[in-house]
Amino acid sequence: MFGTFAGVAAVADAGVSVCTDKPLSARLDDADAAIVGRVVDVVEGDRSRFLSVEVDQRVKGEVERRIYVRVSLYAVVEVRPDEPIGLLLTRAPDGGWLGTDCSFVPPGQLVAEGGEPRGGVIKVGIGIVILGVVLLWALRRLKRGARPDLRGAPRP
Repeated sequence: MFGTFAGVAAVADAGVSVCTDKPLSARLDDADAAIVGRVVDVVEGDRSRFLSVEVDQRVKGEVERRIYVRVSLYAVVEVRPDEPIGLLLTRAPDGGWLGTDCSFVPPGQLVAEGGEPRGGVIKVGIGIVILGVVLLWALRRLKRGARPDLRGAPRP
């Protein structure tokens, strides 16, 4: 497929790539989509590099199973085949996905920051059932007036 690649950074006058100091949560809020995936192919164009990304997990937004992300040739991007990456994406006017070197984030941090808890309704339902069973048991014991006979317990 392809090997490791890196582009040359050329941003403004500084000659280095400058990413925002915003926390990941704010950057995630600003992104149109966020995914964890693996780059499976790279195509170099005249002004852009296109990354074909197989999406493993959607963190934010609606994306297809495989997406194509346009990245500037001047962005510093290092990608290894079949290695998970986190991407914060912006929707281009033509409907495609755009990324910069600042779009690449650690996948674990991205999932931890943006992953939605699963099974919330089930957990609440199980909690209500357990509460109901405990209340019924307590009411039944109260109605019967029976006390357990415990060794060493004081007598009434």
